[in-house]
Amino acid sequence: MKRHLPNLITLLNLACGTVAIVLTLEGQWRWAVYLVLAAAVFDFLDGFTARMLKAYSATGKQLDSLADMISFGVLPAVFIYTLFKNLFQHQPADAGAFYNHLQWVVLVSVLLVPAFSAIRLARFNTEEDQGTFFYGLPTPAHTLFWTGIFWQFMQSGTLFGTPLNLFFMWAIMLIMAFHLILPVPMYSLKFEHFRLRGNLIRYLLLLLAVVILVISGLGGLSLVILVYILLSLLNLLLAKRVS
Repeated sequence: MKRHLPNLITLLNLACGTVAIVLTLEGQWRWAVYLVLAAAVFDFLDGFTARMLKAYSATGKQLDSLADMISFGVLPAVFIYTLFKNLFQHQPADAGAFYNHLQWVVLVSVLLVPAFSAIRLARFNTEEDQGTFFYGLPTPAHTLFWTGIFWQFMQSGTLFGTPLNLFFMWAIMLIMAFHLILPVPMYSLKFEHFRLRGNLIRYLLLLLAVVILVISGLGGLSLVILVYILLSLLNLLLAKRVS
């Protein structure tokens, strides 16, 4: 039974992501965000459980990426699509043909998110060395970044009290999407053990995440991911300097 437990947890991740997509399209965005968080927890637990029980399998590895493709590949694209649709609805009524054409370009470009997520997950499955660093922004981190922005926008129509600019958000979407596939080393958040030695960056990020979320609420998820990116780059620079 224990060898099937990680796969069962992976399927819970898949179920959360699938239902969250439906709820987002139905306008139940709050519950969709809660399910994203549940999917992220299950995504952490399936790998952790497999390591603790030594219940590794080729099927489990492939199933994990397939589930992640739904929860952290398709779902963030639905969030971003919904966000852009709302932004275009608030454009001036006399915006003209330019905005009509721009709307199609922007909305179609959202397809880069699931496409690059699929590439990122496929590369992850073929990486032989999956130790301290991953290459490219992990898809769960990318999804949590957009979850924080999506939560704030759907609540208030702003980002930390500032109205969202369409072109700024489009640029952010493109940058974050390409970050998925660029060979930039990102610090792995997988815990092999709970000792401080070897986990200092992980515990530091967890502490900062708690502080940010207590102060900012779920909208702070985007800040947490930015801190994660900065810590990863800082850790890489320090490692290169030491070497």
